[in-house]
Amino acid sequence: MLLKKSTLQKEDKYEEEIKILTDKLKEAETRAEFAERSVAKLEKTVDDLEDKLKCTKEEHLCTQRMLNQTLLDLNEM
Repeated sequence: MLLKKSTLQKEDKYEEEIKILTDKLKEAETRAEFAERSVAKLEKTVDDLEDKLKCTKEEHLCTQRMLNQTLLDLNEM
């Protein structure tokens, strides 16, 4: 009887441990999914900023060329 009670206590302990570990796993998976979504959003933001930087550099280059041409025109007067 004592052996059976000890075995049942161990089983209960293991079942509780399994439940705790299962809950921790679910929490970890939820955090991982959230982190993956956050990374995807950040990568999109980086891509958008890189595109904007490229456009801004091109605009700057056009403005610089126009300014240089204007200076040349003024010097020819």
